[in-house]
Amino acid sequence: MKLTRLTVHHYRGVAPGTELTPGPALNLILGENGTGRTTLLELLSTVLGSDFSGLIHERFALEYELAFPGMKLHVFARNDTRVPERTDATPRQGAGLLPLRVPTHESGLQPLIEVELLLTSPSTRLVLRADSEGLDCKVDGESAWSRTMHWSLLDRSVWTLLFMTAQYIDAGLKERLKTLLRRTFLLAPQRFDEALGMYERLGAIRYAMEAHDGEIFPLGLMALPSWMPGWLKERVELEPLVDALELRHDALERSFLARFVDMAGMASGRLRVEVLEKRSYDNGGRVGFGGFTFHFVRRDGGEVSQAELGFGQKRLLSLLYYLDVNEDFAILDEPANGLHPRWVEAALGELGGRQVFLASQSPLPLEHAVFTSDEELRASLIHCGPVSHEGQQRIGWAHPTRQLAASLFESHRGGARPLGTLLREQGVW
Repeated sequence: MKLTRLTVHHYRGVAPGTELTPGPALNLILGENGTGRTTLLELLSTVLGSDFSGLIHERFALEYELAFPGMKLHVFARNDTRVPERTDATPRQGAGLLPLRVPTHESGLQPLIEVELLLTSPSTRLVLRADSEGLDCKVDGESAWSRTMHWSLLDRSVWTLLFMTAQYIDAGLKERLKTLLRRTFLLAPQRFDEALGMYERLGAIRYAMEAHDGEIFPLGLMALPSWMPGWLKERVELEPLVDALELRHDALERSFLARFVDMAGMASGRLRVEVLEKRSYDNGGRVGFGGFTFHFVRRDGGEVSQAELGFGQKRLLSLLYYLDVNEDFAILDEPANGLHPRWVEAALGELGGRQVFLASQSPLPLEHAVFTSDEELRASLIHCGPVSHEGQQRIGWAHPTRQLAASLFESHRGGARPLGTLLREQGVW
């Protein structure tokens, strides 16, 4: 899953018409303090999760494209009557949900989400349109489903809308959507912040599993590594419920805990997960988890509690956890902050095939950027800085010119001069 295009028609102080076409791997967000780097990272988090609930009281209008194997998704989302719609409304029937937080038309806020999903083998075009009055769907130009619903549209992600639609369309098409929905329904890649916000959230994680008719339904998967629900389920089924469960670092070779013990030079480590809710795990039962805490043993035998970890150790632990949770994307704000250069190199080596958006004032992450062409370099660099738009200063986000990208690539590929030095000389960073 990759973000291939992002167009800003209206969003806070960003210049209207801003368009980005990021690269599929490492993307570097460049610019001085106060130039909109964090604003861009937060918008990327919103777009990649396709969840606009945090913007329900704001004017915005955005377009973006996501590419998946065998399919491409184009989304237009707005909450601003001044930005025109892309498709015509279809007459709808029926009634649905009760209203939650529907913005009033007098405020100028009017939510609308339009989704075009193109599937290959065989070729199919699904168009979904949702506004504050309902939802409708067309497949290859023919109306497939529509409903009138008095609801709060922006309280639901694009993935929720696709899931709702999939329940009523052709069974064959629904089957083709399953892989997409499994991959994205709880996708929510947050920004890995420049301080200890992610580390502090680890202790606040709450997770639950419910049993219905012999099936287990997990809740809160976006906060957990993909392997953890299976581990929790297995532990619950193998032993009577206790007050806490423990995982040793060597129980799973590639877990974030195992990687932290190795990188931080520890002898061992364990994760303690509190069992917060212990209703009978029969049909309709529920088990809740949370209160993550860590304990480590150094190679000299000394013990280290969670509170005794240093700033850099906490940053490394939470970064590895973050990467274990987010398998498709990473949105990293100052990931080198507090980390030794060897840790920075090792952590960046864990990025794998993710599409990464990385903002850094430190040159360390830039040392590990590798580009095979000037076009790849151009797509992977996004400069943030002030621009003039209709006589007003706005936030500008842009890729370098092709001429500058060619010059940077030619100077960088020889390896004689660091990328950070070249970018500073050109005024790009």
